[in-house]
Amino acid sequence: MTREAIQLEMNFDGTEENRFKQRFDLGEFQLIAELPVPSADTPLADAVRRASDFEYLVHSQEHPKASIAFISEAPSGYALDMVQFATELCKYSRDRHILYLHGRDHTVKDILESVRHAHSEGFKNFCAVTGAAHDGEDEAEIRKHVFLESVNMLGAIRDAGLPSVSVGATVNPYQYTPESAYAQSFKMFRKLANGADYLVAQYGWDMMKLQELIWNLFRREINIPTVARLMFLTPDNAELLCSGMFRGVHISPDFEKLLKNERDHSFAQFESAQLRRIQIHAAGARLLGFSAVQIAGVTNVSLLETIFQKVREAFQEFRTFEDWRAAYREYYDRLDMAPYPNEFYLFGNLLESDLPADQLSLAAGIRPLTRSERFRRNLAGALFANAGNLPAQERRLTKKLLVSCRGCDLCRLPMTDYVCPETCPKGLANGSCGCNKADGGCELMNAECVFAKRLRIADSRIDYSSLEEGAVPPVESRP
Repeated sequence: MTREAIQLEMNFDGTEENRFKQRFDLGEFQLIAELPVPSADTPLADAVRRASDFEYLVHSQEHPKASIAFISEAPSGYALDMVQFATELCKYSRDRHILYLHGRDHTVKDILESVRHAHSEGFKNFCAVTGAAHDGEDEAEIRKHVFLESVNMLGAIRDAGLPSVSVGATVNPYQYTPESAYAQSFKMFRKLANGADYLVAQYGWDMMKLQELIWNLFRREINIPTVARLMFLTPDNAELLCSGMFRGVHISPDFEKLLKNERDHSFAQFESAQLRRIQIHAAGARLLGFSAVQIAGVTNVSLLETIFQKVREAFQEFRTFEDWRAAYREYYDRLDMAPYPNEFYLFGNLLESDLPADQLSLAAGIRPLTRSERFRRNLAGALFANAGNLPAQERRLTKKLLVSCRGCDLCRLPMTDYVCPETCPKGLANGSCGCNKADGGCELMNAECVFAKRLRIADSRIDYSSLEEGAVPPVESRP
């Protein structure tokens, strides 16, 4: 597609058109390329000029069509305004692209202002992300920040009623303990209940976990567009990955050894191995039932063009699931992709057959609630059943002793199974963040994720509705 042809592809259909959503609705597989928003000290004109070839390449893709995912994870004020940057870069067909919304240090009002501004400029697609700790931040530093959860963002955007808007949510399927796997699963269903129109999976390399995600939706009879996020590794990123520097991304010792061996080869050989890996994983995602792949880690236009071409070739190479599975297994040569000793999967026979009839129970493998936990939960339920309707300081000492209350302005104990949200370093109330360690523990504390206790409480009642229905309201400040 020439630049002149792109300039003619203008939107004359008013505010009702959303090309990105239409492709999902029509079952058209899509490619999505991530574009980080430049730092705030970059002049806007320079940032747009540098990214113009990237935007042109993405816009020129036809089979399959492609989109840009604008992503900014920098602290507030450290990056250019995303909406302004995207507006200046994309002059036409803005409804093809996605803007990622991060809840760190933002309120519902902030998010809605950004969404309305973007919508007025023609952007219709968003993805809600709670946000993460930045490199070097510890528990004490994180507790200084407010994290608006993606669940609350989804509900607010849905209720805003903007025409033709599609909003997605992220999920990390690469969890290898029962508690962490089910915590992500229940939060995913909560996101869907609060208005998520599509899902984007965290990047990882275990294709059984991607199939697990699809089966998890299928067993609930949920048919929703799902995007597989794939990371193209550079030698530097591979080293960081092997060092455990990517939050919530866990690899097996076998895969780590393979990457280290690849790094010992020449740069050309290393890049060739990564291109083949992208081919295999992109083709596999398509055959597993994903609606798109999102390429992370590539801003070089020449390399991105090569990746697009390689992915198209892979779609031609692998026409059947059986052919692809044979190539996947040969490529990894029987490598164990789970981070031993944590090897939990929600289903058996992954990559072997269709969804088995003898599925696991809804939360198999979660260890039972201890007597002490049961006693404290029941006592808290008796004492604090009306805490949400009383001043937050009411019975503060008792709450501190029994549930480790930290003195929120809004007491949400009755909505969180009497597990105080502030016992989570990020103050999350609607589900786990997905950045946990490989053993399911909190990324910031030497302790289990607080949602493991909530899972045990729900499992003891065989009632998981508190984990996947409704939405616990956010707080605008933290104690």
